[in-house]
Amino acid sequence: MNSKNFDSGKSHGKLDKVPLPRWDLSDLYEAKDSKKLSEDIRFLDKVCQEFEDRYQDRIEANKDAEFLYQSLQEFESIELRKNRIISYAYLLHQTNLNDPVIGKFFGDCDAKFKSWEAKLVFFENQLSQIPETALKLMLQDNTDLDKYGHYLTSCQKFKPYVLPLELEKYSKDNSILKSSWVRLFDATVSSIKCQVGSEVLTLEQTLSMLQSGKRKKRKRAFHALSNEFEERSNIFALITNTLVKGKEVEDKWRKYPSPQYSRHLLNDIEDNVVEALQRSVVHSYPDISHRFYQLKSQLLGLKKMQYWDRVAPLPMAPRNKVPWEKAVETVENAFSDFSPQFTSLARQFFDNPWIDVPVREGKSGGGFCHPTVADAHPYILLNYQGHSRDVMVLAHELGHGVHQFLAREKGEILSSTSLTLAETASVFCEMLTFESLLEKATIPRERFALIAEKLDDMINTVIRQMSFYEFETKLHHQRREGELTPEEIGRIWLETQTECLGPAFNFNEDYNGFWSYIPHFIHAPFYVYAYSFGQLLSLTLFGIYKDKQEGFEQKYLALLKAGGSRPYNELLEPFGIDITQSGFWDIGLQVIKNYIDRLEGMYQEILD
Repeated sequence: MNSKNFDSGKSHGKLDKVPLPRWDLSDLYEAKDSKKLSEDIRFLDKVCQEFEDRYQDRIEANKDAEFLYQSLQEFESIELRKNRIISYAYLLHQTNLNDPVIGKFFGDCDAKFKSWEAKLVFFENQLSQIPETALKLMLQDNTDLDKYGHYLTSCQKFKPYVLPLELEKYSKDNSILKSSWVRLFDATVSSIKCQVGSEVLTLEQTLSMLQSGKRKKRKRAFHALSNEFEERSNIFALITNTLVKGKEVEDKWRKYPSPQYSRHLLNDIEDNVVEALQRSVVHSYPDISHRFYQLKSQLLGLKKMQYWDRVAPLPMAPRNKVPWEKAVETVENAFSDFSPQFTSLARQFFDNPWIDVPVREGKSGGGFCHPTVADAHPYILLNYQGHSRDVMVLAHELGHGVHQFLAREKGEILSSTSLTLAETASVFCEMLTFESLLEKATIPRERFALIAEKLDDMINTVIRQMSFYEFETKLHHQRREGELTPEEIGRIWLETQTECLGPAFNFNEDYNGFWSYIPHFIHAPFYVYAYSFGQLLSLTLFGIYKDKQEGFEQKYLALLKAGGSRPYNELLEPFGIDITQSGFWDIGLQVIKNYIDRLEGMYQEILD
């Protein structure tokens, strides 16, 4: 794969005959120097100050429901405008990480964003201080206000952790420093070039080579990555130490009981629910990941696997690349089997320039779906290289897109879904796509390969993401004892990954640096358990769908449309789901174990 093609946005190799789609951000702003953008910045400078002057010190004491409703309406209008600006700047930056002019533009927008947040920080803090009895009376008195009920009660959960206003303002102003460290991380990752044989490849391309069917090629890619991570280990460790220490300082001032606690509050989830999830998943390591990788080792004909074998394709797996048009068709067909509305919403992402597909230099790695704002639409970023896993990533991010598109009806404040439920649609859509492919596969070896690859993905989503959570937990606690060297962070990483992946692997110190490029640790500490949560919850929902629960499609679409307007327990109640019940997470874990049982049985048939 020749790196000189990456800036063109053209197809690579024989994968596609036409250029792959790239997004057009003009639905947000025409350009970074557009008149509309400049006007919005000036407007926000003025209106944020006016909002602060009008409402500061008046929210907590005022018992007038109409007054509170009016303030929320004005706040939501401001949020819509400022989130549009930062979404545009962020998305532009994510496809131009090495461009200093765009980097400066994003940095300037982020600084403005933080200055507006500093002026508005009083609002949610004062919402949290409204006496509970007074809030209940106001919600009863005003039906318009009632739609904000869950948002208002969620704000109340932060009441014990609010700082004095001047400190809150300082915290918002000072957060630009954190953003700068995050930008440094992104720029460092995007600058990685790996020498693999005669080729110089981007990080994303080199990671993709770990899926090669040729073991020597995978090994070369692994060592090229290891060398690059080692070369940058000091800067990755410095960024991590700085941000983890910064979080510790803020947590101490706010009196959060643990490093994870603020994430649970933001996710609107209880500590004990996450702890139950963590216990269940870690307890399942031997029965799921250890067992699966032992089987995969046999299938690959290896006594011991190395890390570069973890995502290797099986010998019976199809080797042909999947053209983009075929990937789109596959996902659309899977969605249509479930819901015509789902399909029509997904089609909009293909009919409009809302997806950025090709790999190219300076573009953020991986994939994501950004919701932008309620009066626009989401944008999806991919790095599509034609692997079957890339088809699943498309289904995953498209699930986010449909979810966010449906939820936007709730408005800017209420459309935002907690991370735990935000992964529900994405994982559900992966399952729709997987089951559709499985039904169409008629050859036993093909079905075997599909199930094996899906298990690989499930283990990545459930087991490894929870091992990442374990890594973060240990990292944050050990950082409190002092700054950690790259070697010390590497030891924590190796310890948690060895426990997770099991005896099928032979790990060595070359693997110690593979924590360093994972963006979740930097962008959103403790985010990762949302993947395990979403996968296991979605497996339960998918089982209910397959059992043909009456009215499932309507209930499911209602869940997605609700966004963050209602608590998760109310949204799941129509399906008969209670995630607080003892053993709930074992239901989804058992589904994964059943797939392994099925694979082991098929393996014997293939051998026979």
